[in-house]
Amino acid sequence: MRLGRFLAALLALAVLALLGGQLRVIGVQGRPIVAWAWQDAQVRFTNSVTGRPVVINFDLRRKFGHFQMITDPDTEGYYTGGEYHINDRLSGEQERTLNYCSVVGMQLRIGEQQWNIKESCLTARLLWPPG
Repeated sequence: MRLGRFLAALLALAVLALLGGQLRVIGVQGRPIVAWAWQDAQVRFTNSVTGRPVVINFDLRRKFGHFQMITDPDTEGYYTGGEYHINDRLSGEQERTLNYCSVVGMQLRIGEQQWNIKESCLTARLLWPPG
């Protein structure tokens, strides 16, 4: 009987240790939410100068990372001055905090959770894991 409880407790600790490494706690607009490292995320907005849509995809594997921007060539040129391909620079970025502002609003999606931010700034901060 004691051996069974011990093994059950040991199994529970192993599962918690495994899942704990995949758990992400993110502060979105100052409110904590829970996500998993394997979930994808996205910010959508309309560039207020070109009037064209911009989508920024990223993942939660370590920090916010592996960014990819999807937009039209004119809007990409607005951000880069036509000097480089924006995804070449974004793909290697790793950030613990995201700050975006838009006068026309934006949407943040993390996994299945979504937020609409109107005429304001968005802040998303990785709270867990630390470091």
